[in-house]
Amino acid sequence: MISKEQLNRLYRYAVSLCRDRDHAYDLVQNSLARYLEPPVRVVEDLVPYLFTSIRNGYIDHYRQRQRHTTVELTEDYGEASDYDIRVLETVMVNERQAEYLMDFLDDQEREILFLWGVEGYSTQEVADLIDMPKGTVLSRIHRLRQRMFQHKARENNCGVCL
Repeated sequence: MISKEQLNRLYRYAVSLCRDRDHAYDLVQNSLARYLEPPVRVVEDLVPYLFTSIRNGYIDHYRQRQRHTTVELTEDYGEASDYDIRVLETVMVNERQAEYLMDFLDDQEREILFLWGVEGYSTQEVADLIDMPKGTVLSRIHRLRQRMFQHKARENNCGVCL
């Protein structure tokens, strides 16, 4: 029914959302349990369905804790239409940079970075999975890229390279 590779993808996705391995394990387990509860649902593609289930479980947990994070943007990043969409979809994210950035991003940014940069979903697929307009996803990816480049520039000036 579901392969070990797919379970690992689900687990990595859950970790990218919550940054806690135990909570990620619980999210995956709860999503699989809900899926397997009678009557078992018939879905065309199981992994995206479970991604959505994990995301919803995370959001439910987040709302229960009533914890709100605030991110201040100190720079003007421009409009989403300032860049070529085709270029954005072909950019690869350096894994070490992604791991480093995961600690400094808010929940939604981590989710977008994971789905787009790690799992390799297109921006339209990410937008569909998280129920967000494609332009908003492109804008957030653009901001993430700028943060990565700024971080890399600062690290190179200090003599440390990612």
